Amino acid sequence: MLVGDQQEHLEKSIKIFKEIESAKLQVEILEGVLMEAFFVLTKFYKLPTVEVINDLKIILALNGVVNSNKIILHETLNIIENRNMNFVDALICAKSKYQCFGILSFDSDVKKC
Repeated sequence: MLVGDQQEHLEKSIKIFKEIESAKLQVEILEGVLMEAFFVLTKFYKLPTVEVINDLKIILALNGVVNSNKIILHETLNIIENRNMNFVDALICAKSKYQCFGILSFDSDVKKC
């Protein structure tokens, strides 16, 4: 998802994403970066949550994205979409599911995992 509000950044971003898609460039998308992208796109740019989630899933699936935790990040986005949870709570739930962590939290959303 490229918003295109800065032409110079847009052109560079398109080039970078093409290189990632073809795996000429390999990258790891950190959890915090994914969370920030989700937050900025949904809160600052006011883009629809479902659209942002779908686009972030597409980015995670690009050939050059080499995260070892792709499944967890994908599940985090699924939880946000299906349970209307914030990113951090959804990430806790996804890690609990895929890494067999127990959950200790007073947050009622996290207790629903």
